[in-house]
Amino acid sequence: MEQERTLYESLLIFDQRKKLIATLVLLFGGGSVLYCLFATPIYRAETHIMPSSQGSSSAASAMLSQLGGLGGMIGLGGISTNGQLFIGVLRSQTVVDKIIDQFNLMELYKGKYRLKMRDLVISDILSTAEDSKSGIVTVAAVDENPDRAAKMANAFVEELKNVLQSLTIGEAAQRRVFFEQQLIQSRKTLDDVEDELQRYQEKSGLVVMEPQFQAMLESISTMRAQVAAKEVELSSLRTYAQSDNPSLKRATTELVALRTELSKLEQQQVQKTNDENQTTSLRDAPQLGLEYQRRLRDVKYASAMYDVMMRQFETAKIDEARETMMVQVIDPAIPPDYKYKPKRAQIILLATLVGLCIGLTWTLIADYIETMKKEFVQKSKTVGE
Repeated sequence: MEQERTLYESLLIFDQRKKLIATLVLLFGGGSVLYCLFATPIYRAETHIMPSSQGSSSAASAMLSQLGGLGGMIGLGGISTNGQLFIGVLRSQTVVDKIIDQFNLMELYKGKYRLKMRDLVISDILSTAEDSKSGIVTVAAVDENPDRAAKMANAFVEELKNVLQSLTIGEAAQRRVFFEQQLIQSRKTLDDVEDELQRYQEKSGLVVMEPQFQAMLESISTMRAQVAAKEVELSSLRTYAQSDNPSLKRATTELVALRTELSKLEQQQVQKTNDENQTTSLRDAPQLGLEYQRRLRDVKYASAMYDVMMRQFETAKIDEARETMMVQVIDPAIPPDYKYKPKRAQIILLATLVGLCIGLTWTLIADYIETMKKEFVQKSKTVGE
């Protein structure tokens, strides 16, 4: 067998078959040009998002605890950053199904099986990446329609927000739910006791304003206390004084005067109803007033409880907003005005190189076969001689 060819000899072989090499190069290069001219253009729209730093760590932990085993199924088990968490949620079945239904991708791509359509969305339509330094996450969508590509990219972000909002149930959110229920119950209790007070006022006729009514009750209570004290004093005098004792007579006269004054107060009307047919006598005012004060106390207590629950509810809502992992959109997706694919220069260059490589390889193989045939014929002649 001949010795290995030199570079010069190889170049001579390529020169001898240069037409074949040129034909293959032109064939592949021209085919790539035609492909680029008639291929459907693909557009890529992208949006940039950033996780909120406030309360994000606790929110991520809370969300993973809510996901449980599902987090590992969608690739969230070993997350180290919130950006990776976002990417995992974006690729989840929940988000992908929402996008498929929203843009009717099953009909658009003529898909028969939803499972394969999910794989198509994740592998070909959706593109995600996280910047390791800044933590900014890029969410991109590709489509033949630039407007639809932009809408899909923004829809992915909106669905991400919805999923995070529904799954982030931390301590503050639980407090918010608890105080919301307590607030509703407190409001119902307050309405009930206010209605009870109103019905009692309509029934008893005690519809005066609270300060005036309280002043009347205090006057009656003071007068009854004075009458009781004078009765005790008179009983004490009767134990040792005669009936004509000046002190006994004076005490008796004062007691009669006090009772007369109390009777006058009790005979006064507290308030009349609008038709002035029903009145409330001050004789019954202490008993009515005691019940009124009890009902009024219930109203004040229910009102105070409602105020406390309202403050606690507002505080819990603020804490929940701080704890919830927020998605901050830096750059919303807009319809692109340039084609993402096909990349013409790369395709033409690659196809030309492929054609050249095939031509050179074909030339070497053909020359090798031809050389082997010549050697075989020469050896056959030598053996025949």
